[in-house]
Amino acid sequence: MSIADFAVTRRVTVAMLATAIVVLGIFAIPRLPIALLPSFQPPVVSVTVNYGNVSPETMESTVTRPIENAVSRVSGIDYLQSNSFQGQTVVRATFKYGTNINVAATDIQQQVARAATQLPNDTNLQQPQIQKADPNALPVVRLSVTDNSRPLRDLFDLFNNQLADEFAGVSGVGSVSVFGGAQRAIMVEPDVNALAGYGLDTNAIVTKIKNENVDAPAGLLAIGPKEFTIRANALYKNSAEVANTVVTVKNGAPVYVRDVARVIDGVEEIRSFSRLDGNSSIALGITAQPDANVIAVSQGVYAKIADFQKRYPTMHFGVVFDQQGFIDSAVVALEHTAVYGAILAVLIILLFLHSLRSTLIVAVSLPTSVLGTFFAAYTLHQSLNIMTLGGLALAVGLIVDDAVVVIENIYRHLAEGEPPREAARNATAQIFTAVLASTVTVITVFVPLLLIPGLQGLIFGPFALVIIVGVGISLLVATTTVPMLSSFMLDTHSVHLTDDDGDGVSRGGFARGFARRYQRFGRGFDRFYLRLETGYRRLLGAAVDRPAIVLGTGLLLVALSIVAVNFGVVKTEVFPASSSRFIRLNLRTPNGTSVASTNAVAIKVEDALRRDPRVVSVADTVGSAFGGGGSRVVTNQASMAIALRPGISGAKADAFVTEWQRRLGGTPRRGGAANANVPQTITPEQRAQFLDLRRALVGTQVFASSIDIVQQTVSQGSDAIEIQLYGPDINQLYKLAQGAIPSIAQIPGIQRPDTNITPSQPEVDVNVNRRMAAQLGLSTGDIANVISTATSGTIASYWQTNGTQYPILVQLPPDQRRSLDALNSLQILPSTATLAASSGGGSGSGTSTNAASANGPSSQSLDAVPLSGVAQITIGQGPSQIPRQNKSRRVDIDAPLVGGTLGDVLAQVTKVMDAYPLPAGYRWQYGPSVTQNNNTFGALTLVVILAIALIYMLLASQFESFLDPLVIMVAVPFALIGIVGSLWITHRAFGLTAFIGSLMLVGIAVKNAILVVEFTKQLRRDEGYSAREALMHAGPMRLRPILMTTLATLGGMLPIALGLEAGSETQAPLGTVVIGGLVTSTLLSLVVVPTIYLLVAKHIEPRFAPKPPSFRRPTRPDGAPAKQPHPAAAP
Repeated sequence: MSIADFAVTRRVTVAMLATAIVVLGIFAIPRLPIALLPSFQPPVVSVTVNYGNVSPETMESTVTRPIENAVSRVSGIDYLQSNSFQGQTVVRATFKYGTNINVAATDIQQQVARAATQLPNDTNLQQPQIQKADPNALPVVRLSVTDNSRPLRDLFDLFNNQLADEFAGVSGVGSVSVFGGAQRAIMVEPDVNALAGYGLDTNAIVTKIKNENVDAPAGLLAIGPKEFTIRANALYKNSAEVANTVVTVKNGAPVYVRDVARVIDGVEEIRSFSRLDGNSSIALGITAQPDANVIAVSQGVYAKIADFQKRYPTMHFGVVFDQQGFIDSAVVALEHTAVYGAILAVLIILLFLHSLRSTLIVAVSLPTSVLGTFFAAYTLHQSLNIMTLGGLALAVGLIVDDAVVVIENIYRHLAEGEPPREAARNATAQIFTAVLASTVTVITVFVPLLLIPGLQGLIFGPFALVIIVGVGISLLVATTTVPMLSSFMLDTHSVHLTDDDGDGVSRGGFARGFARRYQRFGRGFDRFYLRLETGYRRLLGAAVDRPAIVLGTGLLLVALSIVAVNFGVVKTEVFPASSSRFIRLNLRTPNGTSVASTNAVAIKVEDALRRDPRVVSVADTVGSAFGGGGSRVVTNQASMAIALRPGISGAKADAFVTEWQRRLGGTPRRGGAANANVPQTITPEQRAQFLDLRRALVGTQVFASSIDIVQQTVSQGSDAIEIQLYGPDINQLYKLAQGAIPSIAQIPGIQRPDTNITPSQPEVDVNVNRRMAAQLGLSTGDIANVISTATSGTIASYWQTNGTQYPILVQLPPDQRRSLDALNSLQILPSTATLAASSGGGSGSGTSTNAASANGPSSQSLDAVPLSGVAQITIGQGPSQIPRQNKSRRVDIDAPLVGGTLGDVLAQVTKVMDAYPLPAGYRWQYGPSVTQNNNTFGALTLVVILAIALIYMLLASQFESFLDPLVIMVAVPFALIGIVGSLWITHRAFGLTAFIGSLMLVGIAVKNAILVVEFTKQLRRDEGYSAREALMHAGPMRLRPILMTTLATLGGMLPIALGLEAGSETQAPLGTVVIGGLVTSTLLSLVVVPTIYLLVAKHIEPRFAPKPPSFRRPTRPDGAPAKQPHPAAAP
């Protein structure tokens, strides 16, 4: 039994099958997780080590290199990167895709643990943090919290110790980070004069507090039949006990901590600031668990916020960032796009068929196929994200194609007088081969997309999967449900074709007036279509008789498109940007700027932004930079998160970014002159405020952009071309990079290149006189510990209260560490003992004599000496950071690609860099992102080639011919004309999504050619037509389904190509190239494909194809053919 017979004779079974698909889809929808992107695990493991305020050079030599050597022993690493900052090292190992990242992380952890002995023995050195890169690490919600009724210290404590745990209890929440604010600590602030008077230094206080604040086992005691453990419990209970600690004994009298230092229960020195709308705040970052429903997590967080606001009425929560906003806008945009596309597709079908019944039958295929796709996504553990929904939106135009072709053929059979059941059966059987071939070609195109390696493959795989499933289900529905419904819903009176005089509307309960107007419209459209068909028949006849002109014109248009591409008419990009109402604005003051000065600049910018009526809130963080493993202090940086009013997104948000970029910085890379870009239409007061702001920003770099999670993920952070310089001297690398930038900036398509590091920052060099230090029994490490404790502070120990632990921090008061004179006057306590007996580096290090002096009178009177007595202090320059890749120092030049063609720009960059003189030992290469993007586009090119090859093999098998598939695939090159033209007209760039659209066109473009060629062959085989007769009959007869399917597909793509809603911009280039390519390939293939088919049939097929079985027409006695040529054969 054929599928057509099954559909007509087993109508209940088919109905139940369709119902089952619908029910399962409805069951699956609420159970599908919602996310912005498909779930994937990047093959990246990072190792982060924090180490006080150690300089980048020291971090590199003492921490980075040992960690790099340890990590590099793990197999499967693609490339190894590191960055040494002040007080922090981050080492990132990127593995080859396919590596088991869990095993890799375990291997790295083991290797780093073995290398621990090579790291400094210092209590300021924190344990290495090993993390797998997690796309979900980006906060689902980031909040800023203010409370004018609580000190900032108490607010931080409340969240850090209580409320953060309640947020963590929300279903789906993975982690909660609290940062900013003021952190409570017992501050021990020594007085340098008092220390000098007692012959002490800061290390004596650190050592004494550390040794006194203990809670440790002290042995066992057996008393009779019982045994007791002995516990030495001397933990500090409050700051008074710290102040009353005896540091030393002088002349028989105890010297207490309070005698040489001020002890207060206060806060650590504030090195960063966090504000919300001008008020000091704390910030929270809330991440989701893997595979959690981000929307549900976000809603749970908001519910918890509402609960907190009831319990703490004075608290104010500001939403700095919310993934739900991104997801909602993107998902809603794609939902709207799919709905609008479906409506347009259905209206186009109604336009051609003039029958509500037939349109309803075709429309049934849409929800059935879509719901079936949802169930397939559920069973395949996919989520609802912009890729799966984007694929579904694109599939809407394709889903109705098969149903349109089937219903149109059923109508023809009904018009010829066949009963409904026979018409449904015969028409479906007749068209089944063509429908199957055209559908499988589309599926074949997307199968290779599942094989793309790397991150892009992980992201675009679900996109392809949804289209494959949706189109596959639509084929099943079109060949079963459509004929089943047609067999009892349609009859000869309900059809209305161009050669039929029916009433033009399905018989039903329409109002009489509307019915008459609808009939007039239908008759008018039929007359128009009849003229169109007649015109096409004449054009086709002229074309097949003038093959040279037709082929020459087609080849010329294709050649012009290729030339246009080579001349850069179409620009390129990695991934299209999308905008939202959340804006990021970063400030970078000159290196060495204090955090207070940077904060003053940030306050001015924040005040200006808050006066803009489009701005809802401004949350800023000053003095912190965030990366893998947490944050680090960067005193010359400020980051602002700006929330615009709802409804301001897309082009409006982009305009906001451009406007404020010009106001604040003039360019994205440099702070401009103080009077540059002054708006002309402003009041004198506004002008004065503007000029005051620009004066404050002189020397400050300003970077403004929309927060675009998708582009950052897919493009690995940016669309910039990375040019990496390698060599031994970081300062020389920076100079070489600066020297190359002017030449790179002249390349068309590159905008304002810059380096990834800032110039050297000022530093104080303490050059210890080793001979004098040795005479005093001191080492360079001892002196460095004293300086570090005095200036940056050292955690001597911890104290606990109410179950919470706080540091005891020893640090000079601010007024005694703000000048070089104060540093020179710093007291260093000599030692008469061998330094090897000291406890090693770190906050607790000291000498045995120091310890003795701390515990009682020494045998000698040792006076502290000033630092200037054992060292020389100079002002110098040091690197702000030291980037490395594969264990070599590097500096990157980031060259943003704006409006250029990637291939041409890379060729010109290569030419410039190859000609740039580099000293011996220095070299350049492109960064990993360029290599990865090239590999991705190379893989996509291979996918296109593979798709074409698979389609050819499929069609060759389908038609049992080597030549017919070549004729059909002539339609593919003509799509290039539309691709180039559509991107040029819309000023859009060719990126990954446009490439996917081009791949999609390979399958779509051949569908129409299949309908013509397959029916032509059928007429030649079954009716005995000549090749020309068959073409002249098949072309006009298949014009209607070709136009219907093409226009339905275009209707489904149009909302996508317009990209009018926020969040839909990423799919717009895809829809654009599909529309452009489909229009040109369809129009040209309707003429060029038949022309080439006829040439092949006349001149090539007889030579290489097996001759078909002989067919002789019956003749009359006079010898004339019994059957006259079909009227369609007359051109």
